Amino acid sequence: MSEVFTGVADLVGQVTDLPPEDISAEARFDALANWTSYDALRLLTGIEQHFAVRLDLQEYFAIKDVGGLVTAIAAAQGKP
Repeated sequence: MSEVFTGVADLVGQVTDLPPEDISAEARFDALANWTSYDALRLLTGIEQHFAVRLDLQEYFAIKDVGGLVTAIAAAQGKP
C-alpha cells in the first residue's frame, strides 16, 4: 500500500466517518454512505493541504473511485 493511498484513505475516512481500513482503491465515491458534494469539497481541501498539491476541479469531480484519486495525486506530485 502506497503512502498516497494511506493518506487518501485516512482523509476519506475523516470525511465519511468510515474506518480507513475499510476503504479500498475500488471504493466508488458515489457508493460511500452519506456522500455529498459538500463531502467531496471537504475531501479536496484536505487532499490539497495534506499532499501540498492543486487538483483541477473538473478533473477531480470526474474521478469515480479512491484509486483514481490516488493516481491523480501521484501525478500532481510528479510521481509515476
